[in-house]
Amino acid sequence: MTEWTAALHRLWRAAVVITSREQLAELVLPPLQQLPGVRAVWGLRHAGPGDTVLAYRWQGLPLVGDRRKLVENLAPATAGPARVIEAGPELREQGVARVVAARFDQPGEAGGTILVALDDSADPEPVAVCLTQVVEVTHEAVRRLSEVRSDQEQQVRDALLAEASLQMDAVLDTEQTMYRVPRMAVPAIAEGCLVYVYEDGKPVLRSAVHVDMRLLGDMLRDPDEVRRMAEPGEHALVLRARGRVIGLLVFLFDRPADRIPPAAFLRDLAARAALAIDNGTLYEQRRQEVTRMQQHLLPTRLPWTEGLELAASYTVGDRELEVGGDFYDAVVRDDGAVAAVIGDVCGRGVDAAALTGMARHTLTALLQEGLSPQRALTRLNARLRLDGSWRFITAAVALLRPDADGYAVEWISAGHPAPVVMRADGTAGRGAGGGVPLGVLDGPQFGSSTLRLGPGDTLVMFTDGLTESRDGDGTMFEQDGLARALDRLRGEPVQALVDGLSSSADAADDIALLALRVRRSGD
Repeated sequence: MTEWTAALHRLWRAAVVITSREQLAELVLPPLQQLPGVRAVWGLRHAGPGDTVLAYRWQGLPLVGDRRKLVENLAPATAGPARVIEAGPELREQGVARVVAARFDQPGEAGGTILVALDDSADPEPVAVCLTQVVEVTHEAVRRLSEVRSDQEQQVRDALLAEASLQMDAVLDTEQTMYRVPRMAVPAIAEGCLVYVYEDGKPVLRSAVHVDMRLLGDMLRDPDEVRRMAEPGEHALVLRARGRVIGLLVFLFDRPADRIPPAAFLRDLAARAALAIDNGTLYEQRRQEVTRMQQHLLPTRLPWTEGLELAASYTVGDRELEVGGDFYDAVVRDDGAVAAVIGDVCGRGVDAAALTGMARHTLTALLQEGLSPQRALTRLNARLRLDGSWRFITAAVALLRPDADGYAVEWISAGHPAPVVMRADGTAGRGAGGGVPLGVLDGPQFGSSTLRLGPGDTLVMFTDGLTESRDGDGTMFEQDGLARALDRLRGEPVQALVDGLSSSADAADDIALLALRVRRSGD
């Protein structure tokens, strides 16, 4: 027994470091095989209805063919002390006189049975003692493996929840969020995942992913199956955010019950998905409100004039949920001159919006009355200083007077970006900016320059949201991006030009664009 004591000690030491049930079988069966009179050691792993055998392991006589059924019939139905069983004639023919068997069960795990086949020379009592000790080692090893696996699975679930939060918080687009949720769930935690959103009180499937998309397609073509999946249940979790039910998150499983994540984890994932979807919905609603409010600060339409084509574009910054301060407008004066206005109020929100409306209406009214750009801008500056506003405004006026077959342009700037002149021959160049923003000094300071536009030439005015943005390659528009975009849009109609410039920029801030093109004869 001294040798057995040493072997048992080695078993206990090894049992705390193994990482799988397969290693366990290789660990516990050989020492029993070394006991006197042992013909074979057999191991069964069983679980589920009828104790279905999941795996066979052996030392000595192979556990194959008809022998498997014979051994299964000898396995105890319940856990308990090792018991000695007389072998039947089929096993006796193979030199087995008795079988010592012991079973163990572990909650939440597949059970196991170890059977030791003895010949006539073996004493079953000491073998039973040794087997009981081995079962104790095995039971503890399985328990520890279960805890390790549970810890690992929990770490995976925690990591998945963290990644899910990062992925879903990274976008404020409802459609993208509903697409990302099932993509993260399959196949990591489920074989399929569907997202339903309630529309008019009815669940509407908005996103679905499955490891077998053909199987999913068959399921979705069955109305009864669709209705079943869209009913709240154990694996169809209600998406609820801010006290509102917004939909369902359905998980489809095709795995053993012990491999299905805990209900608490699924609820947590559903709660995060619901909040992300609701955030995207609220964000989009807010963006639409901001866009509508912004339109009220801009002219309903630009004036028509015989010698010029006018076009404008306004883009709300991608990350902004407050009304911005960019504005533009144009008026045709009684003398035939056209005054084009563009500006940018610092800041965002209700106060900036109020100042934006006041600034645009003040400038256009004064210019319509015939005041020069300098006087109109000076009057607006005086109003800002009188009101004591801390906000400043960059603004510019381009006054275009008919001149032969084109227009003479007087450009007056109060700290506003210089315009671009696109010539009919394909060249382009920047005008001059300069000056100090309005509202800063009691006595305003302007930058000024003169230009001339011939037939087909285009004056492009814009706010700094364009020049401070980046193109698709990440290049600042102020550097090479603007030049490349203008070159690509050369020859486009004037409205396509301003729309193309807006879409070329990855705008973090609002972008206002106003373009005036001299008509060619016959246009």
